[in-house]
Amino acid sequence: MKTLLRRVSSGLYFQEADHWTSDPEQAHNFRSIDRALDFVRTWKLRGVELAFAFQDSEIVTTASLEKTSLDYSQD
Repeated sequence: MKTLLRRVSSGLYFQEADHWTSDPEQAHNFRSIDRALDFVRTWKLRGVELAFAFQDSEIVTTASLEKTSLDYSQD
């Protein structure tokens, strides 16, 4: 499984700095949800969602970041 970031407005996947692609195979694989969320937080990305691409499948599943807390609380 590949862990990707997808721009909601265009449907393109993050490939590298200022480069987005329509092909999930060419997209950057963050390898874990935590790494992808750290990247979003560090670069203050907006309008992106998590995407998961599975080997030997054309299906890509997405998850909205609005439903994922990017801030960790330490109570």
